[in-house]
Amino acid sequence: MSRGLKIFLKVFLITFLVGALIVVAVIVSGCFGLFGLDSDFDVDALDLNYTSIVYYTDENGEPHELERLYKSQNRVWADITEIPKYMQDAIVSIEDERFYSHNGVDIPRTLKATFTYIFQGSSSFGGSTITQQLVKNITDDKAVTPDRKIREMWRAMSLERKYSKEQILELYLNTIYLANNCNGVQAAANKYFGKDVSELTLAQCASIAGITQYPSLYDPLVNPDKNIEKQHIVLDKMLELGKITQEEYDQAMAEELVFEDHEIKDSDHVQSYFIDQLINDLIRDLQNEKGYSADFAEKMVYNGGLKIYATIDPAVQEVMEEVYEDESNFPRVSGDVTPQSAMVVLDPQTGGIVGTVGGIGEKSGDRILNRASMSYRQPGSTIKPLSVYAPAIEQGKLMPSTLVEDAPIDINGWKPTNYYSGYRGTVTARTALKESMNTPAVRVLQEVGVDYSFDFMTEKLGFTSLVDNETRDDGRTYTDKNLSSLALGGLTDGLSATEMAAAYATFANNGLYNEPHTYTSVVNGEGETILEYDAEPTVAMSESTAFLVNSMLQSVISDGTGTAARLNVNLPAGGKTGTTDEQNDRWFAGFTPYYVGVVWYGYDQPQSLEFLTYHPCMPVWKKVMDQINKNLPAKDFDMPSTIEAAEVCSVTGKLASAGCTTITEYFKTGQRPTSYCTGHGGSVTETPPPSEEPQETPDTSQVTSTPTPTPTLGGTATSTPTPTPSSSVIPIPPSSPPVVTVPPSPTPATPPEDDIIVIE
Repeated sequence: MSRGLKIFLKVFLITFLVGALIVVAVIVSGCFGLFGLDSDFDVDALDLNYTSIVYYTDENGEPHELERLYKSQNRVWADITEIPKYMQDAIVSIEDERFYSHNGVDIPRTLKATFTYIFQGSSSFGGSTITQQLVKNITDDKAVTPDRKIREMWRAMSLERKYSKEQILELYLNTIYLANNCNGVQAAANKYFGKDVSELTLAQCASIAGITQYPSLYDPLVNPDKNIEKQHIVLDKMLELGKITQEEYDQAMAEELVFEDHEIKDSDHVQSYFIDQLINDLIRDLQNEKGYSADFAEKMVYNGGLKIYATIDPAVQEVMEEVYEDESNFPRVSGDVTPQSAMVVLDPQTGGIVGTVGGIGEKSGDRILNRASMSYRQPGSTIKPLSVYAPAIEQGKLMPSTLVEDAPIDINGWKPTNYYSGYRGTVTARTALKESMNTPAVRVLQEVGVDYSFDFMTEKLGFTSLVDNETRDDGRTYTDKNLSSLALGGLTDGLSATEMAAAYATFANNGLYNEPHTYTSVVNGEGETILEYDAEPTVAMSESTAFLVNSMLQSVISDGTGTAARLNVNLPAGGKTGTTDEQNDRWFAGFTPYYVGVVWYGYDQPQSLEFLTYHPCMPVWKKVMDQINKNLPAKDFDMPSTIEAAEVCSVTGKLASAGCTTITEYFKTGQRPTSYCTGHGGSVTETPPPSEEPQETPDTSQVTSTPTPTPTLGGTATSTPTPTPSSSVIPIPPSSPPVVTVPPSPTPATPPEDDIIVIE
């Protein structure tokens, strides 16, 4: 026997035996599970990693794609009914022309592939059907070994018994890798042609189908000529198999392909602080409402193929980012560690966050520390409208014209002072708030009661970080139910800018509170709503209380400590400054009829800002709010029917008479004064000369309570170490005799006319 014949017989025999062995192995393993494989193999349990998409809603209520969330793959699901027949036929023609006739394994192709593997040293078996490729794609079982190939074949046959050809093809078309981080024909259609897959032409379908066998070689962006060569091969095969007519073939061959790099998210992309917070909120809510683990919830957010409808206004977010990335908008501070800042803007009518920025400068990465929501800082005087004046007005113990005393006070050895030298005597509540006076706030809170104030903050205004009574690891007991904490903002753990914004929104929303949120609904790949923000607003205070505090806060900006925040738009605006003990924190919280914005400024590790020559939060607030409000129609805050106006004396709060400096003041119905001013009285001690822009500084008598940043919610965010809180070392003082004079009241002594504080 010749040597050539011997080689031929040897090759034939080995090929026959190997092929027979594979066929028998597949049959036996399918029948008896001899390879220890799961006989309940099910694609529903496999990792398909679909891209989640974030949408925003425009002014007409129409959703638009904002951003896609994915870590390692860009995959967008498309139903088989949305995928053109051209695409289906192109893939079948070039990948598995006998797809509709085999049972998951194409025996002739398998034998041919086996011969190539053994005798030509191929690095892979090849010969895989669409069903086999699907198994490999979704199991990530890609070892180049005979047992892996047999396992793949068996699983393919198992899959064919459970699913129709249409279902298998749909799965394949949504999992196939098509270069440039695209998985699935929908992602590829978006990427290369800027189209939905349903809009692709035959020529474009053939181009995408040609990528499958060698993605790096046939990449349309890197090797467009190679891709077109492969497209011609695909079209030739479709014509040969009768999938298209000669006319369709000629038109497709003549069509000029234009490839464009429609970037969805490149490797250098850093998502916004809003997207960071949205992801964290979704993970939290999936854990709380669905019982998912943190890992599974995170995977669902990124790779669950979710449609996420967010509250963001991209125009607002862009303005905020431009302001915060321009470091010239903030004080120039030398040193290795510099102060930071954060801002949040929300819609007061809904509580939806429309923009948020968590730091100065260009954002460095995804899911880093967002100081607007993760850092809890001492609020200083920004707490006064929330914990003092709103509760007092709600109780009926105070009106804006009510006289309060700015005078020395001693509560069990605690002697709060003002940011200015001395005291201003008898003033109206409006003046006390707009000038951020401390001793009147303490006196008013004594009348309100710390228990009522605490409950108002936590139950009505949604603050979650206030401490009722808690013994901590140091063995000490802490509480925020005291005058220093609630009147002057020396809290145990502090407040976040986001919660502050939601609370201030009640003054611009007729007393209604909405929980701050970043999304309205989340829909899964099956069209089911799995998360939804549908909470009804709750009544935090009466409409009349909200209106009166709103009016008082407008005075802060018009002629109080917040004049640097005056807007250049034709809209009313109110707000409140805040400065803490040792000037560790600066705040400004304010609103228009359209937006609520809160700005914080300070060091991550608290240290004094006493070197500052101006309040840094107000210019930033003004710059953002001017831009986002400038094109909006003129609008006023509605005055409730339960409010009435009267001309009163700006000093005594009584109905104005001849010689009075008058203002138009507001009252709850039935609570306006009934007596007329007969003279101006009281005295003023060491009143500082008025300045164009009063600068609030801290009450240095307060006990220092350092802020505690919150832990990061997933991702890679970091936070500063937790300092030891100390607000509760101040004993809770007993209630003192009433110090708030409610109209009608005795006429005070007359001060010199030059010392009258005029409220405009």
